[in-house]
This record gives sequence, structure tokens and C-alpha cells, in this order.
Amino acid sequence: MRTTLRSLLLRPVTLMVLPADSARAFRLRLPVLAVAGVLGLAAALLGAAGWLVTRHIQYEAMSLLNAHMAARLDRYAGDVARAEALTRRLGPLEQDLQRALTGTRRLAERSGGTGGPRVDFLPAEIPGRVARLERAGGEIFRDWESLSSLAAATPAGWPVRGWITSEFGERVSPYTGEIGALHQGVDIANKLGSPITAAADGLVTQAGWTSGGYGKMVEIVHGYGYATRYGHCSRLRAIPGQRVRRGEVIGYLGSTGNATGPHCHYEVRLYGVPVDPRTFMP
Repeated sequence: MRTTLRSLLLRPVTLMVLPADSARAFRLRLPVLAVAGVLGLAAALLGAAGWLVTRHIQYEAMSLLNAHMAARLDRYAGDVARAEALTRRLGPLEQDLQRALTGTRRLAERSGGTGGPRVDFLPAEIPGRVARLERAGGEIFRDWESLSSLAAATPAGWPVRGWITSEFGERVSPYTGEIGALHQGVDIANKLGSPITAAADGLVTQAGWTSGGYGKMVEIVHGYGYATRYGHCSRLRAIPGQRVRRGEVIGYLGSTGNATGPHCHYEVRLYGVPVDPRTFMP
């Protein structure tokens, strides 16, 4: 069997190469083993090229999404500034209305006691002022409800205080040694058992031991496309289906799963795609 396999691998094959600008064909005689090696090398190079292209596309997609997120936060800051400006404009209007109503009440008191049907003592211009006040107030309340809902769902601050031991992006995995591994969050180290808090209001969708090296993990969906993950917990306080508020304790820092020491692996996802959490951590 060995002799037969060896003779098969060393059996020469003839390859004919016909250049496009020449009628003369070239013949190459190579053993089957050499041809198989060349084809294997070509397949490996093609696979590596495909892997690099895929990683590059993923990196570009994350870059575009981070840019979109930064622009969205800028728009949010502009909306807040416009709401504050509208509130400042509303202040003098309200003061003017209060002065007019005070003057009207004093006029009514000086007129002495009278009877009969109720008389509307408001000057003719006051109903218009009231209408403007109601319109401006309604606009402020509508803007405020929308902005406050977005603000409550947007991750903000540090889920646990400590120091960053690994940033978001490609790195050498400290656990597997893989080069170019994508780290989908940031690692925040502190002493074992430090409390971990929710970064925004939301609904707990996972709380328990999970696959993928997270160990004991809490996942919260916040709305507006945002979700956060808190991995490697030592203990969990949140439960699936629970509604939490920003700053509420959901677990405690640990080293469960793929971890070399106590830390919290913190992820922020926007429409399912990991984005840099440092954008939300002033």
C-alpha cells in the first residue's frame, strides 16, 4: 500500500501552457504531489485573502456606524440646546401674562362688590397671550418627552468605576493569544465584588451564564437601537424580564468565563453592531 501511494504521489503529470500571443505550447512535467501542493497553497492564499477582505469590510462598517452615532449625539445636543432656548423665550411671556392677570385682579377688587352674571375682566389681549403660552408650552413638552426618552435610552457613564485594561478594537487576545482578535467592548478592572450598574434605562433580556466566554452576563435592551452587555460577573442581581433604570445595580464584578482577572467586559451595541463604549463614557 505504501509503495503504491508513494508511486501515485510521485507519478509525473504533464501540464500544457499555451500563451495567448504564441502558437507554441509549453509542457511542464510535475509530480502529482507538487501539483497538489501548488493547488493547496493557492487555496490557502485565497482563503487568507477572503478573511482579510471580510475583516476589512467589518472594520469599515464599524467605522461608519461610529461616525453615524457621533453625528446622532451631536444632533441630540443641538435638540437639547434648542429646547433650552425655547424655555428661555417662554419665561418673559409667562411673566408678562402674570403681570397682566395681577393688574386685572386689582382692577376687579377696586370696583367694589357687585352682583349679576360673572363678568370676564380679562383685557382683550390676554386670551391671545394665553394661547401663545399654551402653544409654546405644548411644543416644549413634546420636545422634552422625545428628548428625555432618547436620553434615558442612550448609554451614559461608567457601569463600574475602575481602570481600562483593554480597549475596543483589534488586539492580541490575552486569553487565547489570537492575533487581530476583535475586542467588542472595553474591560474595566477593579476589586472583586464591585457593583455594576445599568448604563441606561431598559429591559433585561439575558441574565445568567452565557456562551462565548462572557461567563455570567447581563444584557439590557434600551430602545432606539441601543443594547448593552456586562460580562464576567461574579454574582447577578438582575433577572430576565426586569425593567431597570440608569444607575441601578445589576450585578457584581468578577472573573467568570474567559477572564484572566476580576473585570467587567462592557459592550454597547447599536442595532446589533458593537460600537466603541468609550464614546459614552465621559
